[in-house]
This record gives sequence, structure tokens and C-alpha cells, in this order.
Amino acid sequence: MKHEREKLLSIAFDAICHGISVLDSDLNILLANKTVEKWHSHALPVIGKKCYEAYHGKSKCCEFCPAERSLKNHSVQHEIVPVVEVDGAEGWREASAFPVFDQSANLTGVVVCVREIKGRKEAEDLQKEYCELEKRLHERTIEFSKTKKELQAAISGLKKAEKSLKKTRAESELQTCKIKKINTALKVLMQQRIEAKTELEETVLLNAKELIVPFLERLKKSSLDSKQKACVNIIESNLNEIVAPLVSKFSKIKLKLSPTEIQVTNLVKQGKTTKEIAKFMNLATSTIDTHRNKIRKKLGIKNKKINLKTYLLSIS
Repeated sequence: MKHEREKLLSIAFDAICHGISVLDSDLNILLANKTVEKWHSHALPVIGKKCYEAYHGKSKCCEFCPAERSLKNHSVQHEIVPVVEVDGAEGWREASAFPVFDQSANLTGVVVCVREIKGRKEAEDLQKEYCELEKRLHERTIEFSKTKKELQAAISGLKKAEKSLKKTRAESELQTCKIKKINTALKVLMQQRIEAKTELEETVLLNAKELIVPFLERLKKSSLDSKQKACVNIIESNLNEIVAPLVSKFSKIKLKLSPTEIQVTNLVKQGKTTKEIAKFMNLATSTIDTHRNKIRKKLGIKNKKINLKTYLLSIS
């Protein structure tokens, strides 16, 4: 079966009307079909000879040998060559060389296919066409090289921009984090300032109630002449004008509460339970309940379904 297949391939190889030669990497002829032997019958046998010796009667490689270029460049090469037959007739042939590689991708030789061209004009046109194709290929290669460089430059620019963007984004995130911390700190400071201001206002009001108002009341009840009473009234009026801007609803209520009740209201506002308040103030829970009832009464919410903590926070 194998012998028959080889015989069939040999018949097909010899039946090709174009000249087919198989050369090794040193341009030695390994195989040639019947068409080649017919063209070069004067040089038979051609097997084992250099192609330029057998086909052109030369002692060195032809100047424009496509087989040599194919071996050198590892690519397909074409060439239009003039031919002088044994009888002196002139003609043209197109030679195409195809590199051959083994299974390991190593170059082992070249296959040369040669076809006859009938007229000179056809050969020249074909040669011109090959030159034009080579020129276009060269231009395309230059254009491709330029485009490749531009793409590489663009990619490099994009990488730099991406790196810069990442850096900017990291700096922005860091700045945002710092701003958040600053805002948090400002909120804390603002809250502390509000609390300090409220505490100061309440302190001023409580001091006025405990340190000034009682003495004014005593003076008013004492034996004063009309001029002295007028002075006391003026002092009381001026004091009221001084503290009036500081008086909030809750501050007014605090003026009605005892110091112990004020302490209880502050703890209730903080969410402390009766048991926790009693433990903190070292008092019985029943005592705290009594204070809570008194506070509700003074606030006007006794016997009403109103949460004391919620109400205190609403009027703060």
C-alpha cells in the first residue's frame, strides 16, 4: 500500500507541467521532476549537483537567485529570469522559491517552482507587478512600523496617565479622609461649644436665682424708703434684662427645680434608669421616683402618657 502511494505521488510529481526542484540548504538538487529534466537534458543527471551548475552552467550562485533569498529570509521569493535554450532561443521564466521546515521548525531546504512565460511583455509586466507588490509591501511595512511606534507611545502615555490617575485618586482619598476627620473634630468641638454655652447660660441663671434674687427679695421686704425701693426695682429690672436673652424654656423650668431635681433631669436625659440614677446618687429608688414625679408635676406632664426623657430632650 505504501509502495503504491509513493508510486502515485511520483507519477503526479512528474506530471506537473511546471519545473519542480527540491533543494537542500546548500542549493544541492535533491529531487527534480520530468519537466526540469526535459529543460536541462544536456546536464543530466541533475540530482546531486548545485542548481546554478546544472540549470545555468555557472560556478557560483546567480545574482538574483530566489532560492538563496528564500533560505536567507525564510520566506517565499519570486524572480523573473531570462533563459537561453540549447538551440539559442531566448525566453523568460518565473521562478518561485518556497522554504521547507521540519517538525521542529528548522529550515531544511527549499522547493523551487519554475513556469515558462510566453512573451517578453508578459514577463516584463509580471516583473513590474512583482516590483510594485514589493514596493507596496515595503511601504506597508514602514507604515506598520510607524503605527506600531505610535501605538507603543500611546500605550506608554496611557500607562503614565493611569499611574498619575491612581496617584491623584489616592491623594484625593487621603484628602477626603482628612476632611472627614476634620469635620468630625469640628462637629465635636461645635457640640462641646454648644454644651459649654448652654451650661454657662444655665449657670448664670442659676447663680442669679441663688445668689442675687434672694437678696433682692430680702431688700424688697425690708424697711426701705421710696428712693431705696426705686433703686432695688431698677436693679431687678436691669438683672432681668441681662438674663432675659439667656432664658430658654428649659432654663426657665430649671429655675423652678431644686438642685437635686436638676441633677436627676440631667441623668434622665442621658438615658439612665431609675435604678442607675439611685446608685449614682447614692439614694433609694423610691426617692428617685419621688423626684421624677415632682419633676413631671413642675413640667406639667404629670399623669400624662409622655416619656420624661423624650420631653426633656425636646425642650433642651
